[in-house]
Amino acid sequence: MNFFSKIFGNNSKIDTETNNDGNWIGPDGVESGPNVPDDWYLSYDGPAPVVEDIYGENYAVDRGDGAIPIDFYINKWGIPNGFGKTDYELEIKRTLTE
Repeated sequence: MNFFSKIFGNNSKIDTETNNDGNWIGPDGVESGPNVPDDWYLSYDGPAPVVEDIYGENYAVDRGDGAIPIDFYINKWGIPNGFGKTDYELEIKRTLTE
């Protein structure tokens, strides 16, 4: 057992436990990984996923299969901090205010 496990408890196995299909369950209970359905975000009830980058018309996020369509994200949670400057994002924002 390492120093951090002694302080915070030995929960690293839970946080990184993987399924046979290569997916894992994160600390918030959300299944993530390469074999999560592409539309995982439609049934996701949690807080706004952390946006890490933009890939085409998707935000790269920290859960699920790693992608959420930008228009879906903005409609559900708004524009994430540090984003909202691309033409595509501005167009979506504009259609929401019309």
